[in-house]
Parts: sequence; C-alpha cells; structure tokens
Amino acid sequence: MTNPLRTLDRRQFLALAGGTVIALTTTQLSEALAAQAADLDAAPFTLGVASGDPDHESVVLWTRLVPDPLDAETGGMPAEPVDVQWEVARDEAFRKVIRSGTVSALPEAAHTVHIVVDDLAPDRWYWYRFRSGGTVSRTGRTRTLPAPGRKADHMRFAVASCQSWTGGRYAAYRDMAQQDLDFVLHLGDYIYETSGGSLAEFRRLHALYKTSPDLRAAHARFPFILTWDDHEVQNNYAGDVQGAAGDGRPFLERRANGYQAYYEHLPMRPAQKPNGPDALMYRKVQFGRLAEFSVLDTRQYRTDQANGDGRKPQTPDVWDPARTMTGPEQEKWLLNNLATSKARWNVIAQQTIMAQFDYDLGPETIVNLDQWDGYAGARDRILDFIAEERPSNPVVLGGDWHTHWVNDLKADFDVPASETLATEFVGTSISSGASWDADVRAGLPANPHVRFYNGTYRGYLICDVTPERWRSDLRIVLSAGDGASPAYTIAAFKVKDGKPGARRIDAGDGLVGRVTSRATGRSAPNVQIAVRTPDGTAFGSSVTDPDGEFLAFAPPGDYTVTVNGVGYEPETVAVSVRAGKQTRVDIALRQAAVRVAAGRSVPGPQSQATAGDLVLSNSMMAMAVSAGSEDPQLSGVTLGKPLDLAAVGHLDQLDWMNLPYASTAQPRGTNAWQQLTVRSMAFEVLSADGAEASVRFTGAGTQVPDILVSTTFTIRQDEPWVAAGTAFTNNGTVPRTFWVGDVLDHDGAGQRSGVSGHGTITASAPADFTPAQPWIGMTGSDAQTYGLLYDEPGFTAYATGIWVMSQRKITIEPGATFTLRRRIAAVDNGGAADPFAVLATL
Repeated sequence: MTNPLRTLDRRQFLALAGGTVIALTTTQLSEALAAQAADLDAAPFTLGVASGDPDHESVVLWTRLVPDPLDAETGGMPAEPVDVQWEVARDEAFRKVIRSGTVSALPEAAHTVHIVVDDLAPDRWYWYRFRSGGTVSRTGRTRTLPAPGRKADHMRFAVASCQSWTGGRYAAYRDMAQQDLDFVLHLGDYIYETSGGSLAEFRRLHALYKTSPDLRAAHARFPFILTWDDHEVQNNYAGDVQGAAGDGRPFLERRANGYQAYYEHLPMRPAQKPNGPDALMYRKVQFGRLAEFSVLDTRQYRTDQANGDGRKPQTPDVWDPARTMTGPEQEKWLLNNLATSKARWNVIAQQTIMAQFDYDLGPETIVNLDQWDGYAGARDRILDFIAEERPSNPVVLGGDWHTHWVNDLKADFDVPASETLATEFVGTSISSGASWDADVRAGLPANPHVRFYNGTYRGYLICDVTPERWRSDLRIVLSAGDGASPAYTIAAFKVKDGKPGARRIDAGDGLVGRVTSRATGRSAPNVQIAVRTPDGTAFGSSVTDPDGEFLAFAPPGDYTVTVNGVGYEPETVAVSVRAGKQTRVDIALRQAAVRVAAGRSVPGPQSQATAGDLVLSNSMMAMAVSAGSEDPQLSGVTLGKPLDLAAVGHLDQLDWMNLPYASTAQPRGTNAWQQLTVRSMAFEVLSADGAEASVRFTGAGTQVPDILVSTTFTIRQDEPWVAAGTAFTNNGTVPRTFWVGDVLDHDGAGQRSGVSGHGTITASAPADFTPAQPWIGMTGSDAQTYGLLYDEPGFTAYATGIWVMSQRKITIEPGATFTLRRRIAAVDNGGAADPFAVLATL
C-alpha cells in the first residue's frame, strides 16, 4: 500500500492515455506523463484530496488510495479493506483539530473514501488531511456555507466544465487555484469517455485526469459542487438511449459503470451514490439569503433528441409538451424552488445553453437539438414560469459548448424587443476544443440576444456576487495544455439587482479593433484577423463581427496583425500590447484589385487551400483553386479544382467543387459526387492582374480514352463570378460518348442544394431534376448563395440536400472539341425566403 509509484515506461504512458490524446505525438505524450508522474502526490494518495457539496453545517471529504494510478484493475492496492484516518482542523497547522475518525477504504469502491463531516460551524474555512500506512496526504482546504436565511454579503465562485485530456496539465485550473473563491461549480464533462465502457476503463480515465497537478490543486483548495453531462458516460446520450456506438455492452450497463466511477472519484454525498444505472444528482444549494442554486441533471431523464440529433431545422417536435430535458419530477422540483425561494439571486446551474441560437441567417431556424433548442417546449415552460412568478434575479449558468457566452433569455427569442426575463452566462471549456466556432460566429447576426460570444480560447468563469449586483469575469488561457500558460480576463459583465440583462463593464485585456472599407467607411464583416509574433509565429486569429469589430487576444508584447477579407487587399500593421490595458487597432482596407496569385487565402470555416494554391479575387468575391493541394475525397485529381469560395462580406463555407468530371457512365447513387475522372497535370497563369486575370489547367480524362481536358478560370472587376470554360478535345480516331458536368459540395451548417424550378433540395437520397433555367446552386447559414450558371441549357441536375451536380451527355468526334462554359458565382442572398432567387438575376 505504501510502495512508491513505480517507474513508468513508454508502454505504460500509452496505456494510461489510451485513445484520448490524439493531439499529441508519442514523444510529447511521454514527456507530459513523465512530468506528471513526478508531480503526483505521495503514494498512496497519488491523486490528491478533495472536498465537495458543502452546506451550512457539513461538507464531504474525498481521497483514493492508489499507489499506482496506471494500474486500471487494482491501482496497486490489495484486494482487502484498508483503514484511513482523517482529521479536520480550524487551522492549517492542525493545532485545533475539531473532528477526526477512521474509515475503511474498500476494494469494491476502488479504495475511495467519502466522509461527511457534520456539526461544523456555518460560513467558516477548515483544513483536512488523511493518513494511511504511515503516509500523510497533502492538506486540503474547505468551507461551510452561510446558513439558509442568514445574511450573506458576498460570494465568489468559479464555473468550470469540459476538460478533455490534452496533455494533463490544465492552465485554467492553475489560474483558478490561485484565485480567492468560496467554491467551484463544475457543470459536467469531467472526463471524456472512450469506446470501452467497462468500470475499469472509467476508473482509468478518472485516475488519468487527476494526474494533472493543476486539477488536484484546485480540488485541494476549494470545495467542488458537481453535476455531470454526457461524456461521463457517452457523447449525447439521452436518458436510457445511447448517444454513440460503444463496445457492444448494453447501454444501461455502461451508464452504471460511468456513474459508479464518477461517484467513486469525486466528493459526492451518499445521497448521490448510484444504484446501478440510476443516481439522484439534482439538488439545492443555499448560500445564506444571498443565493439559491438549483443544480440540475439534464442527461439522466431527458427525452431522446428530436430528428436524430445534430444541427437541423427546428421542427414542431421540439415544442412537444412531452419532450423534456429534466424529466417531469425534476422540472416540478425546479419550479417549486423558484416559487418558494427567498434568496436575492436564484441560480439555475445546468449543463448546456438555454438561450435559442439560430445558425441560419435565412428564413429557416436551424438549431442544435442536443441543447435546450431541441426541447423548446420545456424551455418555454421554465421561462413562462419565471415571467409569471417573478423569482428574484434568475441567472442561468451553463457549459457544454466549449465557448464563452453572455445571453439575454427572452420572453420571445424571435422578437428582439421582447422582455428579458433572465441572464445566462455560459463558460468556455477548461481544455476541450470548439471546432464549431466559425459556424457560431457566422450565425451571430441572427441572434441579437447573444450579448457576447468568444470561441477562440479555453478557460472558465468567475462569478462575484453581492446583494446589489452579479459580476461574471470571463477568464481565458492562451494554451489549455500548458500548465504555465498565463490567464487573462477577456471581458466582464454585470447584472444589477432587479434588472435582468447583463451589461459589459470591462473590455478585458488584449487586442481589439474595427475593420472598415477605406472607400466607403462601412464596417467590414467576416474579415480574418491573424496575429503573429515578431519572428512570424502564428499566435492567434479572429474574425470581425457584423459591425467590423474583432477581438484577437494577445498578452503584452509586440505583434503584427494581418487582415484578410474577401473583396479587400490584405493589410499588415505592427502593434504593441501593453500590460493591464486594452490595445485598440482600427484598420481601413483598400478595395481588392483583379488578380490571380498564390500566398493568400479565402477566410472561412471550410477554407482548405494552402499558401501555394491560387486565389482569383476582385472587389466582389474570391475563389481558391488547387495548385497542388490534395483533398482526400478527390484523391489524385484535386489539382485545378475550386476549393474555397466566398462573396465580399462572407466567409468560405464550400467544401469543394468537382469541376469538371468526364464519366463513361451516368453518375448514380449517394457517391455520384466522387468523380475521379478528370486529372489536371499542369497549369499556367495567363494573366496575373489587369482588366482580367486568368489561369489554365490542362490534363486528361481518366476513364474516356484520348480525351484531353483544359479548364480556364477568368475573373474581371465588378463581376460576382469567375468564368470557367472547360474544353474537352477528342485526340483519338473514333467518336467518344460520355457524361460531363460539375459538382457543388457544401458541408457548413444549414447546407441546402437548389435547382432552378424545384426550389431547395433537402432529401438525403439523390434524385433527378430538370432545371427550369440553366443553373444549380448551394447555400448555407450565412445568407450566401453559390451558383453554377451555364451558358447553355440541356443538362439535368442530380441532387441531395448536401450536394448537387449537373449531368450532360455528349459525343465528340475525332479531332473535335466540346466546350462547357459556366460562371461560378458567390453572392449575398439578403436572407430571402428563396435563397436561390438571386441566381436568376445574374
């Protein structure tokens, strides 16, 4: 039991990490775990100590005896109970020990212990420690809360969530542990599951995460109040419905294993101890008369997500009265808490985002069905209750979405002028990434109730509360996996007593600015901002909002800021960021000239062209064409294919264009888009700038013998399109008959195909359509429409909701050439009900 942690070899490092650290190389992983092994607490208390779930007279103390946390089966412990002594004192030196005892750590509970220490004085700090086999644990610090109904003038706590293992050292927790806090509220995703759902695997993950010295430090310094989300069991699970493929075991067995390991490794009360796959997690926490917290469990009782989950149109199903996030009993309990509370601030502490968020700038509403948007009827019941009963100062806290949000919770989200009923603060993740950041930023103009959003950085919230006001500081770290990474406040907001709605009171540290057009003075939205250090190292990036404003945080130092927006010439400026003061950089951009060149990009969430590819640009649009980049879906034939495309004021959302193809058989089926049938071998820039710029790609068909293929792209000023002419030449001695055309593919949020005369195509199975006019199109969530406008009719369209292609059967005699001419357009559709109507005007 008291053996020191054994020396860790490279194989054991990898066994500990399993499949969860895909972002690290083997060398990086080994170095990270070796450093942490040296930082582990003294065996057998290697994973530290923790306290939690405080009330006004008691608190839970936790530790685990685990001399070898790499041993997922036994932890290096014998298969027998082991005595653990504990003591609580009023002072850190333990001169005034007020409680002590001995408890057995049982092998069936992974030798964890949970001690409820009661009969404590309210509103007081205490110190605690454990002893076993002659070894004394580190000293932990904890506190009780002010008694319910008693006056409390001040409360300061942190909100954390979503701590995917990314090397084990959590800079956010390091910063948190240095704060003056009363407690930490953890809103879920304490671990991230793997495909294995055994109890041993969940125990391994909890041990792995606690090898972080920064996480252990935060636990030892403050009591935690915890609730779970999905990843403690399985991504996006709903009640007894699994959320993803597992290892073949029954889902409720997986859930039971996840719940048990969660309870074992965290300072939870006996009331939260699972009974198989069931556990009572929702509970009330009172901080005197100052605040009452209703801590929810929105996973265990929820209805399965509507429409198969994901981001999809908000159908009537989401308002079904039977659809629930909390289950009927928990919802009734929550509403009763709000109705009977005497507290100044009434906090709903739950897992995800309650505010509506529409990802689509067009007439359709596209939402994330795993959030409250997928349970809109249940959300309306809560907000309607708040509107009717008027509990004092309702505040909603959330996590899950790995990004910072400040939201007004409205009586009607579709009517911006409707009453603000409550304020929502959503904390970014401790370490989990946000690959959907660009999609959220694109949708912000459709959601004016979002008062602040930032998805670039990881971190947490600090909430500082008095009877007169609630302040939330949005803390960020520059590198989630670097324990030494500095932390900053990116913004701070205040809610006044009796006045729902947050007001920004601190712009935070760092770098902000506004980008405008030099010619018009108007804001330049969706312009990419890249920050680099003096040696050219990329430091961070951002995108301007609808007002042209950007926040590209940078700590004190010297930087260059490069601005790249469709329709403008790139601009680079030097800036110096000073400590403790926000640095503002306002930049006016020149209108772009006509050119084709390498070395720049089309900014956007799907942008994939590299610096070596070619961008055709003017003041209205930009399109990147592969000059060497390879897309895995177009393997071997990407050269000469358009990769990125956007109109001025917009970001690229295109996946790619398979333009052109030449197939011996008519393309059919769900993989019809994957035509690897034209391979370009070389290209030539015909004109780099001037009245027009053009580039020609030459190659051949891969299926049709003797067919040479040459595509010329041309761009001119004041045209929202690139002209594309493809010449198919029969260099053989016999006629060749085959199918030609192009494919538009779009993978952004709200993607939809369009065919002239048939409107928007949303079906998942491809079907044939005859266009009423010679164009096909694609659009997404940002009021931008892509189109292929053909010079000649006579083709059919074959389309699903996520791709659309043209199909034309031709025969070319020996020595003859057939030229397919079209314009590749990118335009703003103004949010019209028919996003494709604009193509008919070009």
